[in-house]
Amino acid sequence: MNTPTTQDTSEKPQGSPFEEVKSMTDIQALNILIQAANAAQGAGVLSVRDSVFVAAAAELLTKPFPNKSK
Repeated sequence: MNTPTTQDTSEKPQGSPFEEVKSMTDIQALNILIQAANAAQGAGVLSVRDSVFVAAAAELLTKPFPNKSK
């Protein structure tokens, strides 16, 4: 699974994940959770019901905020 903080590993050595998470943003955390949910769904470990809830939660949390300048 590729995390948003991981780039091309040939350019720089990978550091400790315990150090990397210290600078994690909200967006990166959400992306990691979505990637983990997609991996679980792809592996068949989620029920259909769970998959629907995970997809709905991801959609809810990733949709753009309404424009407040109206």
